[in-house]
Amino acid sequence: GVWSNEGCVRAEGNLNFSTCLCNHLTNFAILMQVVPLELSPANQVALSTITYIGCSISIFCLAITIVTFAILSSVSTIRNQRYHIHANLSFAILVAQILLLISFRFDSGTLPCKIMAILLHFFFLSAFAWMLVEGLHLYSMVIKVFGSEESKHIYYYGIGWGSPLVICVVSVTSALNSYGEVGNCWLSLENGAIWAFVAPALFVILVNIGILIAVTRIISRISADNYKVHGVSSAVKLTAKAVAVLLPILGISWIFGVLAVNERSLLFQYMFATFNSLQGFFIFLFHCLLNSEVIAAFKHKTKVWSLTSSSIRNINVKPFNSDIVS
Repeated sequence: GVWSNEGCVRAEGNLNFSTCLCNHLTNFAILMQVVPLELSPANQVALSTITYIGCSISIFCLAITIVTFAILSSVSTIRNQRYHIHANLSFAILVAQILLLISFRFDSGTLPCKIMAILLHFFFLSAFAWMLVEGLHLYSMVIKVFGSEESKHIYYYGIGWGSPLVICVVSVTSALNSYGEVGNCWLSLENGAIWAFVAPALFVILVNIGILIAVTRIISRISADNYKVHGVSSAVKLTAKAVAVLLPILGISWIFGVLAVNERSLLFQYMFATFNSLQGFFIFLFHCLLNSEVIAAFKHKTKVWSLTSSSIRNINVKPFNSDIVS
């Protein structure tokens, strides 16, 4: 018969109404926030709503993406290293976003909140590590080939899961009290612990920006060579499409989080929360739903399933007497 006051305080009101402020209105933008930023209640609600909706859509899409890659893994075109990297990136983002939504329910300073902060640190670092692997693999495919497929496989796994583990172990052992203590289940801003995430993330973003520029130049040059066939609009369209496809897996839009340093740059927080909470949706859209190789592989798999079920039905059908006589 009463309102819960867990995580909330009464700010103002009278006998007719009450205005409450709750500390569970956390949003996606806290992940890259390097300076304290006071937000109005309206902006807190808006950013929190964007985070919940965006992450929910993203989680659903990433789950479909992982299942799709798993089902089509026997098809030769999907069995290659590129889709293996996509699957690992999707898994890391999926787990990180699920943990992020769960972490909003815990109060800061508690043991569950601290554990959640450590897990979030590891899986978001892993997501960035796999974005770096995406960039390096793209570089090896388009610009410069290095190492054999087998050596690259071990190298990629070492970067994708090994390097985040090392960073987390060092961070936890040196600054355990910086996890989940102030305001939310994340790294503290007070003693600079947030840079244990932001610094590796910025490194990955800068490397991938360089790779994206180099790849875009090559695509533009190829388009220019086909100028007489396709025309100017087709060349520009091809380059724009390539950039749109690459942005979600390279994580460059995460730079918006660092740019939000005061109330005047609040727009960057909204851009950051929108684009990055929906990162899984964009991965599903460009690398699964609209991907010609995945579509072709799915059609091939469907045809195989159809032929297999037809064969099973034919085996189970009893022959007519006339067939036996013949």
